[in-house]
Amino acid sequence: MANPEVIPPTDRPERRRSRRATPLGGAGDPLELLLSHLQGLVRVDAAVFLVVDSERTRIEPAAQWFASAAIHEAIEPALRRPYDREVPGLVEVALERGRPLLLPRIEDWEAAPTLVAQFERHAGSEDTARLWEIFRGASVIACPVRTPIGLSLGVLVVASADPERPLRKGDLRLIEVLSDLAALALERSQLLAAEAARGRQETLLKRASEGMSGSLESEEVYARVVEHAVRLTRADHGLLSRLMPGSSRLSAAASSGRASEVSMEAGVLGEVARTRAACLRDNTMHAPVALGPRLFGVLSVARDEGPAFDEEVLDLLQRLARIAGASIANAIDFERERRIARALTRGFVPESLPETPQYDLGLLYEPADSKPTGGDLYGVWSLPSGQVALLVGDVAGKGVETAALSAMARFFIEARSWDCDRPGTVLAQANTMLASRLPADTFVTAFFALLTPDCVHYANAGHLPPVVLRADQRVEQAGCQGLPLGIEESSSYEDCRIEFAPGDLMVGFTDGLVEARRAGELFGDKRLQEAIAKASGTAPDLESFVRMLYDDVHRWAGGLSDDAVALAVRRRAS
Repeated sequence: MANPEVIPPTDRPERRRSRRATPLGGAGDPLELLLSHLQGLVRVDAAVFLVVDSERTRIEPAAQWFASAAIHEAIEPALRRPYDREVPGLVEVALERGRPLLLPRIEDWEAAPTLVAQFERHAGSEDTARLWEIFRGASVIACPVRTPIGLSLGVLVVASADPERPLRKGDLRLIEVLSDLAALALERSQLLAAEAARGRQETLLKRASEGMSGSLESEEVYARVVEHAVRLTRADHGLLSRLMPGSSRLSAAASSGRASEVSMEAGVLGEVARTRAACLRDNTMHAPVALGPRLFGVLSVARDEGPAFDEEVLDLLQRLARIAGASIANAIDFERERRIARALTRGFVPESLPETPQYDLGLLYEPADSKPTGGDLYGVWSLPSGQVALLVGDVAGKGVETAALSAMARFFIEARSWDCDRPGTVLAQANTMLASRLPADTFVTAFFALLTPDCVHYANAGHLPPVVLRADQRVEQAGCQGLPLGIEESSSYEDCRIEFAPGDLMVGFTDGLVEARRAGELFGDKRLQEAIAKASGTAPDLESFVRMLYDDVHRWAGGLSDDAVALAVRRRAS
């Protein structure tokens, strides 16, 4: 141990202070236990472990013991304060010198006036006068608390106000041992606290990741990114500035608090986007949001008051920004795929249905809720013969590739229908063309029909049979069936016929309707038939009918996870 500075005592006060234990802190705290042992080894009136942050900016008590409430009340105001090199107290002197300090009588210390000035600066004149009255004749030891590798954590200060039993060199060795034990306890406590903080951060980051990836709608993802950034960094405001596609311009995508009014300097945001380097400026932080080479924007948070952000919080924001980059990339890619899939799905279908004197028509196509699907195929078109063709089908699979296959199948079926009036032959020829072009694990179901004045000619390649609701409310199915397209290169399909009387209604649909689920339960054929009967009795026309049918299913299921097609044809009464 280093040799302490010893200041010889002069006179000693005659007054002897009473000793009454006033422990402050949890009984299981290692530092409190050390102070408890200290009381049994050395006669003291005050003992305090004061910790100092690594940059020596702040002093805080970690554990404390006082012999009386009066002593506690006198010294308490000066325990929490900034670290002050200009007007140093016992803590600053002990740490800056790097060795223990023994003062047999504190008022005889050459730096006593500075100590009094320091107390007045932080505790006020009245509390300083009361403290000085108690401790001016006291003996004091201030011993640095250092780790085995020399890292200073704080100071152990003990004082005896009893002139008959001042602290001496023999007590100093004991205080140094207790300081070493305190260093081990503090280091272990800090390690445990840091580990707990890391654990909390990892938990919060995991929750943030789950929250941000819980949606594929970009606007919602942007809002969640800002929400979690503000919560994680304990900020007052948050802003996500999105890099606009095809430019270097940043635009606000989502905000929280008064972010639009807080100073988020455009120049700083642009610099962060250009360099992809995070920026920390006291009460504001910025981090680039990127995934590999893709830059999506800048995530910013700010505080109105309270402690300034530090490097640790900046690192936390950067980690969140990297997670946000992955979530935003997923949302953007999903939306791009959904746009392409829907464009392919709708691309071969005329915007308006053809006019036919004998039949009313209604057609609805609704993409799945938040799904990039596109496998449904449908269409209604007029042929050179004057007949009207109907198509409802589905391609196994989801996404852009499936939408492209759906468009190809629809094109082949429509192309073959122009010079052939036999639905079974149209499907057989389309099957031949598709068999060599479809992936091995993909097939196409299709219901294809031709309308004549008094009947429907159709063929079915593995698709769900349409529901026929007769004018007298009897329910039937168009039950003719064949293999889906693409399974075998040579397949034949039966030509079938449905006689249609005035008022009869036929509804073709895809599995998005009949396989809608609620709590694991399917909507099913029976509910669909009931919904068809209900809508047919109230809808003013078939466009309204298919919309009412879809809304009924959607409402029951609380949303649909697959595309849905409903194609209705009804023979007019006259």
